Amino acid sequence: MKQNKIIAEIGSVHDGSFGNAKKLIEESANAGADVVKFQLHIFEEESTSLAPNPAYFSDETRRDYFERTSFTKNQWAELKELSEAFGLEFLVSPFSIKAIESLEEIGVNEYKVPSGEVSNLPLLQKLSNIGKPVILSTGMSTWDEIDAAVAILSKNCDLTVLQCSSLYPCPNKHVGLNIIKEMKDRYGCDVGLSDHTLGFSASVAAAALGATVVEKHVTFSQAMYGSDASHSMNFKDFTLFCSMMRDT
Repeated sequence: MKQNKIIAEIGSVHDGSFGNAKKLIEESANAGADVVKFQLHIFEEESTSLAPNPAYFSDETRRDYFERTSFTKNQWAELKELSEAFGLEFLVSPFSIKAIESLEEIGVNEYKVPSGEVSNLPLLQKLSNIGKPVILSTGMSTWDEIDAAVAILSKNCDLTVLQCSSLYPCPNKHVGLNIIKEMKDRYGCDVGLSDHTLGFSASVAAAALGATVVEKHVTFSQAMYGSDASHSMNFKDFTLFCSMMRDT
């Protein structure tokens, strides 16, 4: 059995600050995470100028946000090096094939497929062709969609599938812990939870049910700007979260 892992989902909560990104890595390591996870967005490869803006983009367009919060290839390489210096695995969610190609240039060791890309079969095939370990989130997906994604990725990749409810934040009653056993039986691979709740109990219960990976959004403060901060966990709580997960 693979080692149980706690993923600190940094996402884009750094808000484009390279200094914040580095500090978020450090705080995640100090709290007890095993993995830090970022997102790599390239506007031209994944969106259009006609795409509606979420409510939290009140003063900028989606393009402006993606470009403002992006890093250079050298900066991504430095974040990877810093993560590994802290003993953390460096994980990134690519939202396009070009993003995968950029990550290959800096030599990432594994990938995370975000829920919104489960039905992006060309992206999944690209990852399968590369053959590195993949963690697959499944929010918003049907069984048929997940089946198709698993069929592509499991050919060449060491695959972990995460139960995920794409609600931000997610009420406990909608976490769907019953799906963990169904996924284990259906796919015969490691299964975990991408936890969008504000508390501790969902991940603890998931571990008790056999989840080997749990992912939790982290932030300096829930008052920060952006798409993730309001439903993320501060590092005081995340330190306790990691301790509780180890005990479980």
